[in-house]
Amino acid sequence: MKKIIFTLALWIGLTTSAYAAEMIMFSMKSCGYCRAFLKEVAPTYAESKYAKLLPLRIISMDTPAVPKWFEEAYDDRRIDGIVGTPTFVIFENRTEVARLIGYTSKEKFYRDIGDFVENNKKRLESTVGQNAIPYEPENELDPKAALNREEGSHSQSVPPVQQERDTNPHTGKLEKFPNGVYKSRDIMDHQYETEAEAQIAANWLGCLSTHSHMIDGKKIWMPCSMEGK
Repeated sequence: MKKIIFTLALWIGLTTSAYAAEMIMFSMKSCGYCRAFLKEVAPTYAESKYAKLLPLRIISMDTPAVPKWFEEAYDDRRIDGIVGTPTFVIFENRTEVARLIGYTSKEKFYRDIGDFVENNKKRLESTVGQNAIPYEPENELDPKAALNREEGSHSQSVPPVQQERDTNPHTGKLEKFPNGVYKSRDIMDHQYETEAEAQIAANWLGCLSTHSHMIDGKKIWMPCSMEGK
């Protein structure tokens, strides 16, 4: 199997398959970028022109156990681990074939999804409705109601799988490890001035290499990049 992973906002066309694809979002309550997606995109995604060909499923990471289908796929090396949220995985033929890590805006998200669907439209149209992952209510969130569930209901005594980010209670700023890496599992928090710092963060997050962006005329480095398998 050949799989290519694009982080941030780069997608790859799917390999030939007889089964449908689904877009699975992995979310956490403490993730601000997740809440932005749940507010701006999730409630109306089903009404978009892409939903039929690439339906959205939302999986909460704030539960004691991962979904059984994910555990089986991970053990069989059909899906990679989730190291930051939000993570969007294209899951086809019971296998991960592409992923997007992070969320910046509704416009950019739909632009990326649009490119992906257009590049694979004929095959996606031929496999609509097949091979849905099992529904597990303890893990899955309804797209239209996900934001309310993620923001409220402290009566749900479900422990998170891990602390998403560690901030200084006095300054509100992200804490750092002695090696300079931010204490956060949200990849969008990891913005550094040098490639060396970003590589250290990549090692901690468990991903490969680094990438860079120009923001307001300044080059910043972030962990994780394309990986071919």
